Amino acid sequence: MGSSLVPRKPCSVRAAVIILTLVLLASVLLQAILYPWFMSTLSDVKTNAQLLEGRVDNISTLSSEIKRNRGSMEAAGIQVQMVNASLDHVHSQIQKLETGMKEADAHIQMLTRSWEEVYNLNAQIPELKIDLDKASALNAKVRGLQNSLENINKLLKQQSDILQAVSQGWKYFRGNFYYFSRVSKTWYSAQQFCMSRNSHLTSVTSESEQEFLYRTAGGLFYWIGLTKGSEGVWHWVDDTPFNKVQSVKFWAPGEPNNTGNNEHCVHITMSSLQSWNDISCDKQYLFICKRPYVPSEL
Repeated sequence: MGSSLVPRKPCSVRAAVIILTLVLLASVLLQAILYPWFMSTLSDVKTNAQLLEGRVDNISTLSSEIKRNRGSMEAAGIQVQMVNASLDHVHSQIQKLETGMKEADAHIQMLTRSWEEVYNLNAQIPELKIDLDKASALNAKVRGLQNSLENINKLLKQQSDILQAVSQGWKYFRGNFYYFSRVSKTWYSAQQFCMSRNSHLTSVTSESEQEFLYRTAGGLFYWIGLTKGSEGVWHWVDDTPFNKVQSVKFWAPGEPNNTGNNEHCVHITMSSLQSWNDISCDKQYLFICKRPYVPSEL
């Protein structure tokens, strides 16, 4: 038994050696085959690691940019909100403008219609002007007729008033009424009578009036309204200005002479242009009252 076990040990050793050799050969073979692949793979891994590292850096940079852009985006969001608000305001203004445009269009249409009416009226102006000229001519004639009628009415009223005054004993001459009395009075009483008839003893302002008075007096003595005041100055009792130069041709020859220093009133003595005579105011003579014909009576 001992001898059979001893020869087997070399076989086992050889087998182990063979196996180890095979393992070594396999290992060497694997190293020869796998080492280049492994190195290539390792190189690729390094390359990929570098790429990843670059990408990580890029990602960090992008992250920083994203953070910065996020702030910009928030500011942009605020700007967008402000722009939206402005757009809303603009939209509101546009709506108002559209409303205004519609109203303006309506006014333009109204003005267009009005212009058409004006154009039509303008076309009628020549005819209207002719009619207006005719109407103006007619109005002028009517006014002329009205003025004529008014003048006629005034004349008729004046004639009526004159006739009425004449029927009451007054005489009419150039715008004045004259009353030749039928009774005699002192100068002062005669003036009071005339004043009670809204008149005064007559004044004389022209040669024609003097001629009218002495002719109507017919040679009888009549008081007139000329008297002398305390200062010895002649004046008309109706306040008509006394024309001393004109009166010279109305005094009778040698008058006024103030006989007895008491002749302060004047009367007509004869049917002549030179017919005035100064005499005492206490004498009694006929008298002449005078009042103007007032236009308001027309």
